[in-house]
Amino acid sequence: MSYSRKFNTGMHQWLGILSLFILLISACKKDKSELVNVPLAVTDYYPNSGAQGTLVTIEGTGFSSKADEISATFSGIKADVVSATSTAVVMRAPASATSGAIEMKVNGQSISVGNYTYQELSVQTISPVNGAAGTHVRITGAGFSSTTGPAEVYINGKIAIVVSASDNLLVAEVPESAGTGPVTVKVNGKEASGQTFKFQVISGIKPASGGKGTHVKISGGGFDEVIAGNYVDFNGKPALVTEATAEYLVVVAPADVKTGPVSVTINDQKATGPVFTVVPMPVIESVTPLSGPLGAEMTILGLNFSTHTDENKITINGKSTVVLTATPFKITLTIPGGTGDGKVILNVNDQIVQGPDFKDQSLGISKMSPDNGLAGTQVTITGTGFNTTASANTVTFNGVMAQVVSASTTSLVVITPPTLTSGQVKVVNAGQSALSPVNFNRAGVMTLAGGPNQTGLDIRERGGSIAVDSHGNVFLMEVSNHVIKKITPEGVISVFAGSSTRETGNQNGTGTAARFNFSYNSGVVIDKQDILYVVDGINNSIRKITPAGVVNTYAVNLNGPGKLAIDDNGDLYVQTQYSLTKVDKSGVRSVVRGFYGGNEASRPVIIGDYLYYSDNENLYINRFGLVDGLNLRGWAGNGEYGSSDGPKNQSMLVSPKGFIYDGKGNFYFSDGFRQTTRKLNMTLNDLSTVSSQSTSGWYKDGGLMDAEFRNRDDMAIDKDGNIYILDPGNNAIRKMFLK
Repeated sequence: MSYSRKFNTGMHQWLGILSLFILLISACKKDKSELVNVPLAVTDYYPNSGAQGTLVTIEGTGFSSKADEISATFSGIKADVVSATSTAVVMRAPASATSGAIEMKVNGQSISVGNYTYQELSVQTISPVNGAAGTHVRITGAGFSSTTGPAEVYINGKIAIVVSASDNLLVAEVPESAGTGPVTVKVNGKEASGQTFKFQVISGIKPASGGKGTHVKISGGGFDEVIAGNYVDFNGKPALVTEATAEYLVVVAPADVKTGPVSVTINDQKATGPVFTVVPMPVIESVTPLSGPLGAEMTILGLNFSTHTDENKITINGKSTVVLTATPFKITLTIPGGTGDGKVILNVNDQIVQGPDFKDQSLGISKMSPDNGLAGTQVTITGTGFNTTASANTVTFNGVMAQVVSASTTSLVVITPPTLTSGQVKVVNAGQSALSPVNFNRAGVMTLAGGPNQTGLDIRERGGSIAVDSHGNVFLMEVSNHVIKKITPEGVISVFAGSSTRETGNQNGTGTAARFNFSYNSGVVIDKQDILYVVDGINNSIRKITPAGVVNTYAVNLNGPGKLAIDDNGDLYVQTQYSLTKVDKSGVRSVVRGFYGGNEASRPVIIGDYLYYSDNENLYINRFGLVDGLNLRGWAGNGEYGSSDGPKNQSMLVSPKGFIYDGKGNFYFSDGFRQTTRKLNMTLNDLSTVSSQSTSGWYKDGGLMDAEFRNRDDMAIDKDGNIYILDPGNNAIRKMFLK
């Protein structure tokens, strides 16, 4: 290697070392410039009594780690400093001193520590130094024995139970609500205090519910002010601590959080607090209105809201709002104005969901009444910013213009268009447009066949049973005439099977060649292949009818069969007042054990592995396990006469009948006494009224809340979710559109 090359290499190495040295010097200067003067303060000292030579620990801040920079006196007599750190100094009580004050100097700065008493009684150490109520604390010291009475232990001034005692060791149980304070021992009129015991307690958590990521404030006492000193778990799952003081902690619920108690562990001592309840994510179902001015009230409907207003945080286009009221299903708030157009965002205890777009303007729709109906329905639209001239407001239903009958600044009365379809309602005025918070549904009741003055059907006297096939054809069992009639989707009625002249019998054949002998409780169901199964009550049999109208006997000797249900496998279940009989696909029948019996005139329904049926008192819906054989009485209904909605076990029923299931979690039935259609959401276990009427004994088609029935009975549902209702009082089959 040449000299010049060696020189360059050495020079580069020297420059590197020089650069590193300069960097270190700079870092040192930076560190020195950032030193903070910690004030001199004493936070605790112990013990406060003892014999000469007793080691006394002083805790605080601003001390020196060099023992020669610290001096101390006991009643003016110099004490030896044994050890020193920036937060703790240990010194020895001098032999020639008397009881009195302890004074300490650190780098010439004086501070008063407290009093020290020379006596045999002394509290030297405690273990553990923290814990919850019920913790057993070991107290070491001297002079604990007494011939006149046992030693007494106090924690923060509250007496503790002494579990065991000797001359130099006491074990005491921390009392309830002790609080943080010194451990004190009293013997023979003498008193000695030792180290401060930190009382751990969780007095509350907020919020008390949420999910993963929820920030929870744990209130209480005795927490470590260093974040890392606190171990927090939610039902055993560790949580992240983000903030710590002696009185509260802020933690984040873990990803795998489950319902259970919140606990804080410090120095292996655990304090358990209230239960944190895991709840599902909130759901926004509707926001009303979707546009509006400053100061207007907004309503958010949905699920899993908090009942505490401050735990529901709502922003519109990023701007915070004032929440007025809150229930698990409904939140009201004041529109702040000046938000601009943007999303409605709901944050329930850090569980965040996004709602619809909101328009910051004077025009808005708050509600429609009704929000469903058929063509020609009169609808009142309530809101703000409408034109008082009716013709100046343009209103469309799913894009089709409607007639505006009357108008004010807060209300429009309109007539739904002849070509009505389900969709949003839109109001346009002076260049602004507003959308309805929910769709207006083409929903209601229309007569499919029959009617008060029609003769095509005959169900007024003895009723019947219905089923609908995959093509929308309805099959009606006319009990009075012992015949099966077919009604097409257009309402055309024809005899499908049985005598057209009311002739009874027990004869197989095709169409009108067959004969039946129906009883009052006879029923009909249909399978996935559009094959009908009818209960021939007087003949104690089940008859099978193909789509071509061919009738054959399927099962016999059923002993007074009533209404029946069919499962997904095609097996039939025939209900009587006292029994349940299964008829498999081969026509073989067997009695199902464990069934208590139900209302044989009310159609049951099978959902999964369960049969749902009406009890004989007509006040409950019961559930029977087809696999496990368990009979759950009172699955729905509270046993009281009425029609109130709500949780299924708190709601009231009267003569439930015609059970059907839509395959989407919704169970429908007729309330026979109130002439209403009711729905039970099997996910939420909540009962609601789908269609209602204030009076019975009438006949009227119209919206869900306008239609009227005279006497409701059996029901069926088609593949599109349309419901068919037998109305014997009006001698009609009614078709209900839900969307």
